[in-house]
Amino acid sequence: MSLSQSGAVVICYSAISGIFALCWAALTGGRGWWFFLPLCLLLLLWCNLAKLSLPPVRFNAVPGFLLFFSRQLVLGAWDVAKRALSPAPRWAPQWQPYSISLTQAASQRLLASMVSLLPGTCAVNIEVGQPDVLLLHVLDSNTDWHKAVAALEQQLAWLLRDETAKGQTA
Repeated sequence: MSLSQSGAVVICYSAISGIFALCWAALTGGRGWWFFLPLCLLLLLWCNLAKLSLPPVRFNAVPGFLLFFSRQLVLGAWDVAKRALSPAPRWAPQWQPYSISLTQAASQRLLASMVSLLPGTCAVNIEVGQPDVLLLHVLDSNTDWHKAVAALEQQLAWLLRDETAKGQTA
């Protein structure tokens, strides 16, 4: 490993550590650092041994992606709360296939994870084929869930530097 490669690894793991620390501070109110430090070291060791890395991103797309995803979280949570608290809840749960246009397997897994974070949808499986299909459980099949998932997929395609959706050029 050359000096520039080892410097890049140090910068990468420093960035990951910073992200872990920010998440920890936000979730715990800045308490429990005695537990976080060994946990962080174990996570970094695991990342190194499993050869996990952060995908390259377009930094100019990060603010837009964060705003988009935050907006989707709030709107989805509001919709689910409104449905749950209404006198006659409107549910029409159903399994739905979604054809994935992202080309990288890691990007597809990230899409599945992010879809599951949004209220009202849960990704269950990625079926590899032509095309790759994401199996979703949606809270209400009468809503335009397909448009929301497609918008998230487009945002991810723009965010991830190595990713282009099938049929697009970078």
